[in-house]
Amino acid sequence: MLRKALYDPAFWLLVALNIYCIWYLHLHPDGFASVVWIYWIQSVLIGVFNFLDLLTIKHPDPESMIVNGKPMPNNLASKGCMAFFFLFHYQFFHLVYAIFIITGVKGKIDLRFLMISIAAILLELTIGFIRYKAVQKNQVVNYGKQFVMPYVRIIPMHLMILVPAFLGLSSVYIFLILKMIADLAMYLLTSKLYKPIANLS
Repeated sequence: MLRKALYDPAFWLLVALNIYCIWYLHLHPDGFASVVWIYWIQSVLIGVFNFLDLLTIKHPDPESMIVNGKPMPNNLASKGCMAFFFLFHYQFFHLVYAIFIITGVKGKIDLRFLMISIAAILLELTIGFIRYKAVQKNQVVNYGKQFVMPYVRIIPMHLMILVPAFLGLSSVYIFLILKMIADLAMYLLTSKLYKPIANLS
């Protein structure tokens, strides 16, 4: 799994983004709020791309998602219903999360840093999305795992950065490094969970 990651441009973009955030905070000690908002935006965009993935999976495993006691039918209406349900509750979670950040994290927002980071996040997610779609053409995909995967990825990385901040713990750089490790580990884990369960060709 790690060996494959070494040849994955999305993985290296993720490494670069996290290092960039640590470097930025080193140069701008008052820029913690900007870094936290970047991680929030990253989480939101992970959800948007997962929504698109759920909507466009060609061969979902019907047994991996049970709806009203029955396997989910493989049609656009069913996939659309589940994809929009995911989008609603995932982004509602982030709306509450944003209120939590607004009330608890103070500081100015660096728009230039924000724009550069968003561009890197979009590039990383776009590369990953294109790769996933190429794999999915002739594969049966576990729809249930795909549905919950963003939560598996984002919760550990945000706990690493927000819990120490709200507890008033020092050495924020240590926790940013831990966040980077959690982010990369969850990226690798979710890539493994994503692994298709059957080949149609």
